[in-house]
Amino acid sequence: MTGFVLLFAVACLGGVIATVGDRIGMKVGKSRLSLFNLRPRQTATVVSVATGMVASFSTLMLLIALDSQLRKGLFQLDDIQAELSQAQDDLEATQAEKASVETTLDESRLLQEEAQANLRETNRSLRTAAAREEEILANLGDTRDQLETVSQQAEGLQSEIGALQDERQALIAEHSLILAERDSEIQQRNDEIATREQRLEELQTQQRFLDEQIARLEDDFDNLRLGNVAVPRNASLAVNLASPETESDARIEVEKTLIEANRVALREIWPGIAAIENFALLFDPVNFDQIVATVKDGQPYAIIVSSAANYVVGEHCVGEILNQAGEPCILVNIDAIVNEILYPPGETIAAVDLEPSDFSDENLRERLNTLIVRAELQASRDGVINASPIVARRLSGPVLVFLRQLQTYGEPLQIQAVTSQNVFTLVPVALELAAVQNGEVLFNTVTSRQPPSAAPEPPQPRSVSPR
Repeated sequence: MTGFVLLFAVACLGGVIATVGDRIGMKVGKSRLSLFNLRPRQTATVVSVATGMVASFSTLMLLIALDSQLRKGLFQLDDIQAELSQAQDDLEATQAEKASVETTLDESRLLQEEAQANLRETNRSLRTAAAREEEILANLGDTRDQLETVSQQAEGLQSEIGALQDERQALIAEHSLILAERDSEIQQRNDEIATREQRLEELQTQQRFLDEQIARLEDDFDNLRLGNVAVPRNASLAVNLASPETESDARIEVEKTLIEANRVALREIWPGIAAIENFALLFDPVNFDQIVATVKDGQPYAIIVSSAANYVVGEHCVGEILNQAGEPCILVNIDAIVNEILYPPGETIAAVDLEPSDFSDENLRERLNTLIVRAELQASRDGVINASPIVARRLSGPVLVFLRQLQTYGEPLQIQAVTSQNVFTLVPVALELAAVQNGEVLFNTVTSRQPPSAAPEPPQPRSVSPR
């Protein structure tokens, strides 16, 4: 109803404003007023328009001041529309929540119906269980009677078990004793096997050495059968110790060694030759230059010239050379080895173990030969040219005294071959024998050849380490 009143009031005000504006315009026109350099008629029009605008604005302000709903409609329309949209969204959310609650309510009703069905089933089960309980109570008496019978039988079985356990402990103790005796016997046999394996290894070492000696002797025999061998293959014809520091000095030393080897070879092949004026050695020039380049660094070298083949007495090609009608034909090799210390004094290079069964004369000699063979093989492998050992300065007395001391001692020990001086590449291996037990030297061939009061401090053997 208020809206209609406002519309009616606005219409009335519009008529009044139009009338007033017309009146004012007419008066201004009649007065022929001029504003802003306008014509009277234009001025009347401007006044009429301005009057209408002021009247319309005044009317609108009056309506806004009188009607609060109009004010809200003009100035709070956007807020009202936003609130209306939010209210619409809340309404939709509430409706969705209402639908969810109704769905949950339906599910709860179904669950309630299922729970009621389960409850009825549980009640039936309880009734069945009660009946079963009565049956079990009825059978419990019979079970107790059977339990008493079984308990009596269990007591009897327990007594039998105790007796069987005692018997089992006795059998275990007897079994442990038998095992201990058997382990002792097995260990003893293992020790015997280890001893025999060590003895076998020593015999095999000796056999290999003897096989090499036999092969060497067979070669010499074949050569002797073909002719009187004067210079065998690999025989050392000349050895020269030199320390040249320049290439020219090195060349002179190598040539000097070749000249000496030529002299030795010709005198062996043609005994009784008066003078040697011919050169019969044939060698590789490249090998000669290599040796010269090797020995010019100032170190002590052993320059060795050895034959590369067997040559018999009266070799035909040598005769031609001596008659000035042949070329050099004695093929030789040239080597150079640094004459360095391979073993210091007191170095143990071989050892053998002695057991009480090894102290007979025959076994003791065999073990000593094994020790010497091992020492020779080890020295040869380490680069000693003359590897044949010299034991106790080739004195038999100290060795015999040493062997008698071994037999007198009669306990397990170890014989070690110990160097008595520096062993160089060209120096023979000088050895002393030492009896060692638990790392301690008991006696040796040095003390065996000295009076007890004047016995020097024996060389301390080092641990045996294969090179």
